[in-house]
Amino acid sequence: MHSRYAPNEASCPIALELLALLLRSSQERIEEVVGRLPPQQRAALAAFAYGRSHMRALGLIVAAQCDERSLITVAGTAGEVLFDQSRTAAAVDTELNPQRRKRISLSKVAA
Repeated sequence: MHSRYAPNEASCPIALELLALLLRSSQERIEEVVGRLPPQQRAALAAFAYGRSHMRALGLIVAAQCDERSLITVAGTAGEVLFDQSRTAAAVDTELNPQRRKRISLSKVAA
């Protein structure tokens, strides 16, 4: 029987096992592994990861390994923006080392 269900989300352009490895890896290891991927697949991975808030840092690291043409081919105007952001060291550093939020404490009111 044929299923008519089609998810709205794009599918991951790499094996989920490889994605899990990348999510646990250092920036240097990510660059090493991603450097072996074909340019279009690398760009697709950058766009896929960047589009998910919990993988945004990975998306920026991968995008930094992509050429502008591949990112634009895969993601259009968003690819152009991703290319620019990935070249800004401050954007990558901010995503990799987010400042911890201060804890909010509620003052105790005397009853």
